[in-house]
This record gives sequence, C-alpha cells and structure tokens, in this order.
Amino acid sequence: MIALFRIDDRLIHAQVVIGWGRHLKPDRIVIADDYVASNEWEKELFMTAVSPDIKVSILSLREAVNHIQGDVFGKEKIILLVKGPREVLDLMEMGLEADEVNVGGLHYVEGKEKVLDNVYLDQSDRAALRELVKKGITLEARALPESEKIILNSRVV
Repeated sequence: MIALFRIDDRLIHAQVVIGWGRHLKPDRIVIADDYVASNEWEKELFMTAVSPDIKVSILSLREAVNHIQGDVFGKEKIILLVKGPREVLDLMEMGLEADEVNVGGLHYVEGKEKVLDNVYLDQSDRAALRELVKKGITLEARALPESEKIILNSRVV
C-alpha cells in the first residue's frame, strides 16, 4: 500500500526519513529512478540514509510498477519517491494508479520559477503536472506532515 507518493528532487533526506517516516511509520521506502537504480554508488548512499528498521528498495521505473502491481511488497506501508513530475507521469503511463501525489520539493535551478517556497517549476515540469491534473490526480504541496497542505492543481494549469 502506497502511504505517500512523493516528488522530491533530493529523494531520501531528513524530511522524508524523520518527518514523514515518524508520521507514517512505513515498512519500506521505494525510490523509483532509472539512474539511481543503475548506479551502485548512489544506491549505497541512499540505503545508508535510512534506519535499519525501514526497508529500502531502489528500482527502475518499470521495476517499481512491476513490484507494486505484482504485490511483491504485500501489505507493507510504502513511501514511494521520485525526482520529478515526469517520473510520476511515466509511472502512471506504465499502469501505476494514484489519486494524490505529494509535491514535496522541487528546488531552484536555472530556468525554473518559484511557485511556492519549496516548489520551482520549468515548462517541462508544468506540462507533466498538467497531464497529471487531467488524469484526476490531486497535487498537494507539503514539505512535512504538519505543514499546510496546498493544492497545486490550479497553479499548474
């Protein structure tokens, strides 16, 4: 069961592990990212960022869909992490279903404009988010569970 489907360009970090982890008490964190899944050094780095009582799976986008749809994780409570809106759209196009996606952190880089303090978007991000809105997905921006929940749907269309 996906307890949190989160876009965060940093993937695993303190907000996820401590903030969301303490709140949701997940059994597993799944990073769905083709690059990280193919890079042993990156995988090791992210695996060490989580306490041993939470399992971590680092999978390609396709593997993540196959594992989740194939019930590989059984009844485990999962935090699913991706780096950006395009990855969410790709997962959905591969058959993953979701009603809500947390936009937790898309930070400033050249060419992106500020939407919220922790959300900066370029035209590619906006296009992917617009497609998600068309699919009926609620995009909620919230860094931590106790933060104000802001619905982004009307801000990206």
